[in-house]
Amino acid sequence: MSGEPPSGEPPVWGGGAVDGPGWSALMAWTGLVLGTAALLFAFAAPLGSQPSGIVWVALFGAIAVWFGFAGNRQLRDADGGRRVSSIAGLIGAALGVLTIAVMAYAWLALMLGGWPVPPAWELPVETPVIPGSEV
Repeated sequence: MSGEPPSGEPPVWGGGAVDGPGWSALMAWTGLVLGTAALLFAFAAPLGSQPSGIVWVALFGAIAVWFGFAGNRQLRDADGGRRVSSIAGLIGAALGVLTIAVMAYAWLALMLGGWPVPPAWELPVETPVIPGSEV
């Protein structure tokens, strides 16, 4: 058959365009952006008043890990060295793992209490309402 690749590998749907280095670089840089944003959200989100935010921020960290590692697949130079995009993907994945670890700490700190937490995580203190007093 004349349509088969000469290397003996099975043909790839779409000609392998989705697995190319351009897509891998895009995914790696996306992983870096998501990892950075997730770590910033981890320390800035009001987790004390909305503990469900712990799950959401950890989920963004997990997505950053996936994008970082998925984008790292085909990013090698001709001599076998890593490209800058590959390193960006690995840094994004590391930031995602760090975000997940911070969210595990946040969950333990908020559930057990008494652990040091950033000011954004603390529960808001409301003034008590005394019956008969108007504000």
